[in-house]
Amino acid sequence: LLLSLCLHRVGYAAADAAPNTRLVTRRPLPTPTPSRTRANALQDESGNKMSEALPSTPVRFSGLKDLPSSGDELIVVESEKRAREVSEFRSDKLVLEREAAASQRRGRRVRNVIQVPVVIKADSQGSLEAVKEGLAHYPTSLVELSTVRAAVGAFSEGDIQLAASVKADMIGFNVPISKKLDVLATQAGVTVRSYDVIYKLVDGVKEVLEAKIPPAIDSVATGKAEVQEVFQLTLNRKDRREGMFKKTFVAGSRVVSGQAAATSKVAVMRGEEQLYDGHVISLKHFKQEVKTLKKGAECGIILHEFGEFEKGDMIVFYEHVPRKINLYDSEEDQQGRKVF
Repeated sequence: LLLSLCLHRVGYAAADAAPNTRLVTRRPLPTPTPSRTRANALQDESGNKMSEALPSTPVRFSGLKDLPSSGDELIVVESEKRAREVSEFRSDKLVLEREAAASQRRGRRVRNVIQVPVVIKADSQGSLEAVKEGLAHYPTSLVELSTVRAAVGAFSEGDIQLAASVKADMIGFNVPISKKLDVLATQAGVTVRSYDVIYKLVDGVKEVLEAKIPPAIDSVATGKAEVQEVFQLTLNRKDRREGMFKKTFVAGSRVVSGQAAATSKVAVMRGEEQLYDGHVISLKHFKQEVKTLKKGAECGIILHEFGEFEKGDMIVFYEHVPRKINLYDSEEDQQGRKVF
């Protein structure tokens, strides 16, 4: 099939130029939808009626029970019984293919792949197939497009209700939306995206997918303090804070870059090896508790449940910074980074 469409007062119709098929009016035709029908009326490319069409002759015929897809294979059979057998075979095959696709989707859910539902409408079957093809090649390791409806025709109230029920966006190609339905969509919290250029549609849906991907969380250094000396304190129970011990160790340090902040997360680095990841209990400048210290300041640092300091260790103060993940980022780029 070259084209399928719905014509006013005619119903579902299709255009064909099969190289090995002879079409005759009223002859049963199984289609891959799966369904079967009869060619009620044959017309040539000029609209003239035909009683039959020889192989490789462009022809339009009507009488379809449903709308097949462009590129579907058309078979002419000798009887209604044979058409029924072919349609049942194709129906069973389609069920198996759908079950296999559903199994793949379940596997992706197990791997925590985020499903992004959409409702797709297009002005013709050919346009719809082009949209499907354009949306079929996104990477699916993090997020996957889930088409809950793909159909030919204008947006309807039913489309909005379906989209609202599954929190889906509505994607239209050469399909405008009326002001009334636009208001209904807004009230239902449904986003409607309309396009008339296929690559803009593909880019627009890519942005929708990327917006659903959680950001990577990078650990970015805000300051560093180098351990100069290590002191031991012997503390009574009443003098201990949570995370301190009877013998608590203080890292006498100098801030060498950025700033040291009492509220920051901290890592202790010995060369390339990370010894500790946690938080500050106490940050003092001489005997005074402080919130921040700038480069060059000397300080005493006590960390939560850690005291195995050595001279030359680096105490890194850092914060978590979200980073946007793009759809085509490598697996390595999708992970959080340490920027120490």
